[in-house]
Amino acid sequence: MRRRKSQGKKFRGVYLRGNIYWYQRMVNGQRIQTSLGTSDYGEAVTKALEIRADPFLAAAEPLESEIDRFVIHKVDQNEYSVASADSKKYVLREFARFVGKPDPAGIFASDVERFYRVLKDRVAESTAQGYITTLRSLFNWLKETKKVRRNVVQDVKLARLDSHNKKRFCTPEERDKLIDRCKRDDLKFVLFCGFHAGMRKQEIVEARPEWFNLKQGVIHIRRTETFRPKDREDRFVPMRKSFKAFLKKYGVRSPFMLHPEVPHGKSRYRWDFRRPWAEHVAKHNYSWVTPHIARHTFASLLASAGKSIYKIAVWLGDDVRVVQKHYAKLLPKDEDIEENF
Repeated sequence: MRRRKSQGKKFRGVYLRGNIYWYQRMVNGQRIQTSLGTSDYGEAVTKALEIRADPFLAAAEPLESEIDRFVIHKVDQNEYSVASADSKKYVLREFARFVGKPDPAGIFASDVERFYRVLKDRVAESTAQGYITTLRSLFNWLKETKKVRRNVVQDVKLARLDSHNKKRFCTPEERDKLIDRCKRDDLKFVLFCGFHAGMRKQEIVEARPEWFNLKQGVIHIRRTETFRPKDREDRFVPMRKSFKAFLKKYGVRSPFMLHPEVPHGKSRYRWDFRRPWAEHVAKHNYSWVTPHIARHTFASLLASAGKSIYKIAVWLGDDVRVVQKHYAKLLPKDEDIEENF
């Protein structure tokens, strides 16, 4: 502790308060004290130098207001679709509530690290890192607009994702096991929508009875008064016989196929099936299976069976180039095609 204090005296204005270094300076005859948010002296000096070089920041609104402005900016720049804007805003507001600091300039890398640790206990590593990537984009914008001096998210070290060893999709046997052993009709509906129709989480929660045409054997995912498909495009997905058979027993429920009694509130999802999903997959030793992996399984098994990339893209509601990038490697090889094809 003594060594730290003596080191702090080497740079004028930097001093230790408790376990955190602060920077004190005079501005227009007024003494200003700023937390440097670190117990490392070298990092504290670096931050003090940044403040000395650029002492004045633009006036910032409360963090949640800055988040709204950031998302609007991204939509205006065509970087976020309306659907993705809603999901990004949800993530960023969750961080704002977690950190509890209205001033963006008062947020440090340690705050982001705490948020990241909590996320990893709740969601898959890849999802947690997606949240942090969104945060990084927000702080880049805050830095560009002079609301913060640096992007503190860049200082957060993320775990390395091992794409070679990570199981990316279920086998047909694993998929069927998870569906067949599910005792809850509401969760079984969710599993069928993900594994057999490639539906996104919000699409499943917002699913309406008129989307499911049992006579024609087709699912029509479309806009409603509370939901817009990604990129604002409706799509049709063929209904598998097993899904059709389940729906005949499950019945038509209105206004929503999933928990129609639950109204919309402040949360992103009208009814969030995260907990029952996690309990079910963990019970059968498939904790790695997420709702997104169910959608990924739908596309992967189609590609492995030789279905065209174009059809898969249409059924997923994704750009053909994106589907080509992720699933083309699963298509059968030329030598797998019989001579009399």
